[in-house]
Amino acid sequence: MIDFPHAKWDINLVLFFNQFCGKSLTLDTIALIFLSVDALRTAILVAFVVGIWNYGKLKNDISSIKRVIYILISIIITLGVIEILNAIIQSPRPIVSFENLIQEPLTVTNTSELWKEGWARNSKHGSFPSDTIALLATMSIGLFLWNRTVGLLAIIFVIFAGILPRLYFGLHYASDMFIGFLIAILSTIAIEKIKIFNRLSDFILKIEEKFPYVFGVIGFYIAYIIADKFILLRKLPLWLKSILH
Repeated sequence: MIDFPHAKWDINLVLFFNQFCGKSLTLDTIALIFLSVDALRTAILVAFVVGIWNYGKLKNDISSIKRVIYILISIIITLGVIEILNAIIQSPRPIVSFENLIQEPLTVTNTSELWKEGWARNSKHGSFPSDTIALLATMSIGLFLWNRTVGLLAIIFVIFAGILPRLYFGLHYASDMFIGFLIAILSTIAIEKIKIFNRLSDFILKIEEKFPYVFGVIGFYIAYIIADKFILLRKLPLWLKSILH
């Protein structure tokens, strides 16, 4: 694997935000909720994307319907690139590299497991780039291309519900999340410019016209998986390995 050293400013930025951690139970709990509860973070943006589809169907707006398909394709490309980079780049989380300097949150009964036993303490998963921020960024950028006001609100939401909590708890460097955001932007631009994706969206819509019920079932399930941050797909290889010994 390739080691990815972080600049001093990157480290200092994490330590700056993390210094406020453990000072307020209210602030810690709110940050932990946004960090760990996908229903209050990822699922909200998924709901906005689904709203575009329903709007397009109601208004007979093909461009809106295609926007949702573009967002889904962009998510696949973005996370595919992220997974490749995660596999070849070694970058421990700040909380692992600077454990003695990172402040832990004040926890109560219903939040302690999110911190002590949850993925937040998983030192085996590298921090570069951030797949969660890349996923959120892909949806917010897609929303921005559909409607500037909605998209701007979505981007602000990603900053406060996604980026800041990760700096606050020392789980990601700023560069981790910036690169994740950048990959999301580049994949979105690529889909906009490459004509094959337009033809692919036309093909998908033809299938939807022929099999609306099946398409609706699959569409709902895909939205659920995205809202759950692909946990099923991430754990499936481990389950199969366990079954096959």
